[in-house]
Amino acid sequence: MRERLTDSMETVPELMVMQEMPKPRKTFLLQRGNYDTPGEQVFPNTPESILPFPKNLPKNRYGLALWLTNPKNPLTARVAVNRLWQNLLGVGLVKTSDDFGNQGEMPSHPELLDWLAVTFRESGWNIKKMNKMIVLSATYRQDSQTAKNTREKDPENRLLARGPAYRMSAEMIRDNALMASGLLNRKIGGKSVKPYQPDGLWEINSMTYVPDSGAAIYRRSLYVIVKRSVPNPTLATFDAPSRSYCMVRRQSTNTPLQALVTLNDPTFIEASRVLGAQMCQIADSRQGISQVYRKLTGRRIAKAELELLNTMQQAQVKKFRQQPAKQKGWLTIGQYRAVKSMDQALLAANTVVANTILNSDASLTKR
Repeated sequence: MRERLTDSMETVPELMVMQEMPKPRKTFLLQRGNYDTPGEQVFPNTPESILPFPKNLPKNRYGLALWLTNPKNPLTARVAVNRLWQNLLGVGLVKTSDDFGNQGEMPSHPELLDWLAVTFRESGWNIKKMNKMIVLSATYRQDSQTAKNTREKDPENRLLARGPAYRMSAEMIRDNALMASGLLNRKIGGKSVKPYQPDGLWEINSMTYVPDSGAAIYRRSLYVIVKRSVPNPTLATFDAPSRSYCMVRRQSTNTPLQALVTLNDPTFIEASRVLGAQMCQIADSRQGISQVYRKLTGRRIAKAELELLNTMQQAQVKKFRQQPAKQKGWLTIGQYRAVKSMDQALLAANTVVANTILNSDASLTKR
């Protein structure tokens, strides 16, 4: 009976919930960090230099939440809008968004930061409204291209004289490929998913990894399962953190491994194949290339780029017709399969073209 009860409980999803203890546990400073040598007892409080803790609030998590959102607290709204600004423009008004203290940088536009903070607080902490305000602003909507002398004077765009230009985050790169191809699963909520990854990674911890199948494998990167000791290789290569600790600012590296991911990861190959199939359904090859280019990059293709990609497509078609065996990888990696009646050599060639666009700076860089 006990065994049956235990087995039945294994299938029940669990969620950890925190609550206050009836009687707060005593907390002490630890001498030299040793747990067995407690020192002076300490009590919950907040920095008086920011805002003294009101006497009418309980000293628990609820009271702390009220202190954080107190209209007289000068810090919370500023930190919040600075991070929203950083998400959209690449760099916060305070560049050190992870440090607003004495060791951090001063804001590049202090009056703007103050105005955004007050507006955000008075809107009822409406994040959607604040994001909309920023993306509709003249500052955000500027062209990211600028004169050489302007870029030399202000390489980091601290003067906000041009629009943002930075490589998208790991999650955005994967989601953009899925979205452009139409594979993206828009389901919201639910358990984590296991996308493709190389075999044997989890065996380091004596565990097995079985990738999901069906629509689950195309869910947003937000839902990719997190194993801190063995992070997802696709996202980690593009600087996604392991989530071992809070990271407000991600590093942004540029390595050959990143190109290998977008050229070989089954998710990107599948997305390219779907886009290639869409190109096959358009009689005019140039028009097909132009449509796929705009889906992946968000801009119209230049004439020189179009001619280059069209020449590449013709060369690839010729190669695949002469050597059909070379089509296999482009047409079979991943679970998605195109219609068999489709010209396989043309499909493989279009897949190569779509993957080339996907690997270009225009697709990976937000401008």
